[in-house]
Amino acid sequence: SDGGFQYSFNTAELTNATNWSIKSRMRQTDGADDNQYGLVFNTLDSDNLYEFTITSEGKAHLQRYKEGEKVEIVAWTEVPGIKGQGDWNELEIRKVNDAIACFVNGTFAAGMTASYFRIFGAKVGVMLRWEQVVEVDDFKVTTWAMDDINVAAGADPGSKPVNLGPNVNGTGIDFVDCLSADGSVLVYSRTNYADNTGSPDASDIWMSTRDAKGVWSKAVNLGSPLNTATHNFAVSLTQDLNTLFVQGLYDADGTSSTSGGVSRARRTATGWSLPESMPIKNYYNRANTINSHISPDGTVLVMSAQRDDSRGGNDLYVSFLNDKGEFSEPENIGDVVNSIGFETGPYIAADGKTMYFASDGHPGYEGRDIFVTTRLDDTWKKWSKPMNLGKPINSDEHDNFFQVPARGDSGYYSSTKNSMGDYDIYSIALPKAAKPEAVFMVRGRVLDAETKQPIGGTVLYEGLPEGVQVGTARSNPSDGRYQVSLTKGRLYGVRAEAEGYYPLSETFDARGLADYTEADKDLFLSPIKKNVAIRLNNVFFDFGKYDLRPESYPELDRLAEFLKSNTSLRIELGGHTDNVGKDADNLTLSQNRVNSVMSYVASRGV
Repeated sequence: SDGGFQYSFNTAELTNATNWSIKSRMRQTDGADDNQYGLVFNTLDSDNLYEFTITSEGKAHLQRYKEGEKVEIVAWTEVPGIKGQGDWNELEIRKVNDAIACFVNGTFAAGMTASYFRIFGAKVGVMLRWEQVVEVDDFKVTTWAMDDINVAAGADPGSKPVNLGPNVNGTGIDFVDCLSADGSVLVYSRTNYADNTGSPDASDIWMSTRDAKGVWSKAVNLGSPLNTATHNFAVSLTQDLNTLFVQGLYDADGTSSTSGGVSRARRTATGWSLPESMPIKNYYNRANTINSHISPDGTVLVMSAQRDDSRGGNDLYVSFLNDKGEFSEPENIGDVVNSIGFETGPYIAADGKTMYFASDGHPGYEGRDIFVTTRLDDTWKKWSKPMNLGKPINSDEHDNFFQVPARGDSGYYSSTKNSMGDYDIYSIALPKAAKPEAVFMVRGRVLDAETKQPIGGTVLYEGLPEGVQVGTARSNPSDGRYQVSLTKGRLYGVRAEAEGYYPLSETFDARGLADYTEADKDLFLSPIKKNVAIRLNNVFFDFGKYDLRPESYPELDRLAEFLKSNTSLRIELGGHTDNVGKDADNLTLSQNRVNSVMSYVASRGV
């Protein structure tokens, strides 16, 4: 070409009802390194076409012309692995389901959602721009049938999404960020709203609460320090409602960035603390969008990002929290979930196993659909085949950010379908096959055992008999309230801790849990002072016996550690039995049980 641009077309009828691929080897042998060459598709003529182009300096670009006017789809970006002049590059444009992905030498470079862009015509081919020489070899077009939609059993096309109304939704963009485990608190981000902290087009974090009648309150901007001049959005709200994870890292000067990791804000008596940084090792994201979710136990982060090993656009990655409060290097969760399309909006349900996400790369109803998958092991990289949540949850537009309360009977999500403005937030009944496993929701207050005054402290829950901690929560510093959800299949010990107090444990049995269950239970803390009786609730014996059961060991281990840390303390152990049997026998049994406890504690170095 001696200037301008040049096209060479063939005809191939490529529709949105089939999968297809356009592939060719191309190399530049003369001309400036920033001259463009590549593939064209869905083209009518030189004024109405789509083109995927690269340069020998290592950049790629996706755009279209509509009636001669250029519209950028993906801006110029550097792509690892593009070869320079004289070397062959293999270019491919591949459509799978509703995702179109562009690759260079097998590396993803750009993408788009097929149904969101009009097909101009049936021409495909190659193009080059400005004065250069480009050789073309092995141009090939392939088509194949699309897979059937794997719809979750129980999806009811007759059910109707419920718009949460003007107290929550408006004319801008309303994205679900996080829903509380009990379904009473919605934290979400709003863009294009005049009341935002920074510019209206920078998202802010807002909150709405639902009353006993199911009515959502007028949304409130959470203000500083959570909202800054840049984009701000939440990641997860802990089960106790007292810790909020937000995207990015915050500085003490009131600035923030959405990159680098996530941050943790604590509820205070007057609002929220400055978010503490929780960086992600070797964080980078080649896309301009990022979103994340943290597991209910606070130890696992699933992130939507584009990295060097992404299958297409944004993939889902997993990171694990370490003892330093930082997350490990992200690992791709694999091909069962990730496609050549765009995976986004991950949400881990209260059971810690069920995950909802949105994608345009799996079989669906056009646009991004919402899917559900189940974690199969503790690597977080083996998942069940994703199920589409079906109509009407999924429409022919973008549906995203699906979240489910612990009860598992409904879902909340953002969609552009029939919205008041851009994205609105909706609720809808959940298909039976898409429901998470049952959990045991425990709520109550943390109180001083003597004064019954509320205490702000840490709530810990552990699996028995092994005594392994499986999660933590915090009680509200104002009223002492807490709540945790316990997954089925285990016996749990739950206790609160605060400085100056000895923790009193409670036991909850979720081993035979079949349905969602709630329990109200206050947790008491006994002040450490003279002549105060402390009840050890999690010490267990079989009926009529004095041998300690293994699930007693964690409670007694804590007692031993407490005594070793407070060597000046002296305690008196007392035991009791029920009133079945003779008094003399029960007295002997009580003494023997005390002796068993004393022997165990002494064996731990006390």
